Amino acid sequence: MLTDDFERRLIDNTQPVRHFFLAQALHHAMHVGVFGELENEPGISADQLAQRLRLDPHRTATLLRYLRNERYTTLTDGGWSLTAKGSEVRTFEPWYEMLVGGYAPSMDQLGDVLRDGNRYASRNTTKVGEGSCGLGVYDALPLVRTLLDSAGDDGPHTIVDLGCGDGSFLMDVLTTRDELRGVGIEPHEDSIVLGERRRAELGLESRMELVKGTAHDAAELDLPDGGAGVCFMTAFVLQEVLQQDGQQAVEKLLASVFDRHPSARWLIVEMDHQPLSPVMGSHGLALSFYNPYFLIHSITQQRLETREWWDSMFGRLGLTVTAAANPDPRADSTGLQFGVLLANRR
Repeated sequence: MLTDDFERRLIDNTQPVRHFFLAQALHHAMHVGVFGELENEPGISADQLAQRLRLDPHRTATLLRYLRNERYTTLTDGGWSLTAKGSEVRTFEPWYEMLVGGYAPSMDQLGDVLRDGNRYASRNTTKVGEGSCGLGVYDALPLVRTLLDSAGDDGPHTIVDLGCGDGSFLMDVLTTRDELRGVGIEPHEDSIVLGERRRAELGLESRMELVKGTAHDAAELDLPDGGAGVCFMTAFVLQEVLQQDGQQAVEKLLASVFDRHPSARWLIVEMDHQPLSPVMGSHGLALSFYNPYFLIHSITQQRLETREWWDSMFGRLGLTVTAAANPDPRADSTGLQFGVLLANRR
């Protein structure tokens, strides 16, 4: 039934629909290179842009007009450019790559997996990995550097990154620390291919090895001196092992690696699963990132736990937390992401 305020209510209640389409359009515009070309050549025509990127010209023009109405592009004398808003959003492309590109297939299956608790939604693991590595530059990477610095003169010479994705995160660590070498272990071939390409671009072939395998292969690595000088690293990987293989598998992984390499250290980055924390309803980043993050992880074979839960496990395994850190509050002040550096106390 129509009321005098119906249109206002319609506008208010369809804003999530608007933002659903906008998030998709922004992700794909950045992913196929539209925003990059507009940044490099302001005033380019839609036809020229489409030809350069090998896109359909009619649909490219339609996308540009849509983004103009959302104030991300501007049209002047037949030429397209980015607005300040369009240039700004490019900084945050990794968040779109992971949450939209990586998990859009998962959200499409939400209704199905809600009905069947034995099913899990699929995801685009390549985009999840790329996006995660990209946004990690702002939160997880400074956290990792803080933990590595905490070791002082006793710091590692080799980082073994388990579940490294395309290796971008490990490469970012290596490019700021010339004394380190790295080994990235990743089960997905597509991610390894991307990683090999970027490794060559950065000239890291002599300092970084990419190996196809899983986190469970860590205990089988042939490391000298009981792993002295080696630091294993799992950034948001143990949550996958936990759901897909169980708690015993995580405990066995940690225990077997430290049994085989007792002098090694292990750097872990995870989320403190606090979906009902007061911060979730009051902090902008908690609402824009962590709220969807917590939702999507419950349906995609990833199990999040609290910081207290993880600390309890480390204690049972005889592991010592030698250092702990959170991201730089300029990037993330929620306190929901944490990192620890573990050592064997036995």
